[in-house]
Amino acid sequence: MEFSDVIKNRISVRAYNGKEVSQENIQEILEMMQLAPSAGHKQAYRVRVVTDLEEIARVGKGAGQEDRFEGATAMIVFFVVPEDAGERFGERGRDLYCVQDATLACAYAQLGAASLGVSSLWVGSFDEADMMEMCGLPGEGGGLRPIAVTLLGYTDEKVERSARKDLKDLMV
Repeated sequence: MEFSDVIKNRISVRAYNGKEVSQENIQEILEMMQLAPSAGHKQAYRVRVVTDLEEIARVGKGAGQEDRFEGATAMIVFFVVPEDAGERFGERGRDLYCVQDATLACAYAQLGAASLGVSSLWVGSFDEADMMEMCGLPGEGGGLRPIAVTLLGYTDEKVERSARKDLKDLMV
């Protein structure tokens, strides 16, 4: 698949059919994610792959989005590591660059999934404390903070792309 086709065909899927995403596909998605650009090559993020369906449902419930999580068979939780970016870039690294690193990695994971025919959804709304506990990172979690989740699975539905603003409306 051409890269432009991957971008044009990647859509947010909110209804999954329960078909399992293979470990091979998850590994390939992670390898593509790892290639995302990052500030100063610090890769100031960490990820946790979750394939336990009860844990995925728990996160969905905590986010008030059980229906969107239902049928997804994997999720990648993205954490920022502010001190990794702060070592080199100070406050701006801790406050911004680590978030940019994690969100770029999340976007690369979604594009990687799309290239393999795996559906995905970016989720930013969840209970952070519950996420930390579920991932075995109580309290401060070693300086980690969950920032995004990418759901992975397959859908039987024909999903239409959401409307986008006209390009001229995005220009300043």
